[in-house]
Amino acid sequence: MLGEEQKLAITIGGLLLVGGVLISQALLGTWPTFSVAATVFVGAYVAPRLLQELTIRRFGRQLRRQLGAHRRP
Repeated sequence: MLGEEQKLAITIGGLLLVGGVLISQALLGTWPTFSVAATVFVGAYVAPRLLQELTIRRFGRQLRRQLGAHRRP
């Protein structure tokens, strides 16, 4: 169950999000606002998987280098 502070934080966050979207729509227009919001959401969705993939590749590269160094006399 959510505490009162968590409920307040979620409410304030939602209000800031809606207010920010409305202000940016008034200043920039509909399509730039949509483009920025879509980029943020897609980035938040893709970033963890991308970071995981890059970390695995880096570890594999380091492992191959270490194994190659140990094989050479």
